[in-house]
Amino acid sequence: MFGLCEETGIIGAFCTLIVPYKGYTEGTVIEEYGSEILIRLTNGKELSVYRDEVIIND
Repeated sequence: MFGLCEETGIIGAFCTLIVPYKGYTEGTVIEEYGSEILIRLTNGKELSVYRDEVIIND
């Protein structure tokens, strides 16, 4: 289960997966859970990934 912690202001930021998911790499951060974040890829798929698996584009 995820624990809630203080937000860092990355919700809504564009991001890029370091390792593509079924050919998709671009997405948007929609939630954050400490060391993990939930992203929505451009194809609509939502993934929970560790922060070090994505590049946050400010």
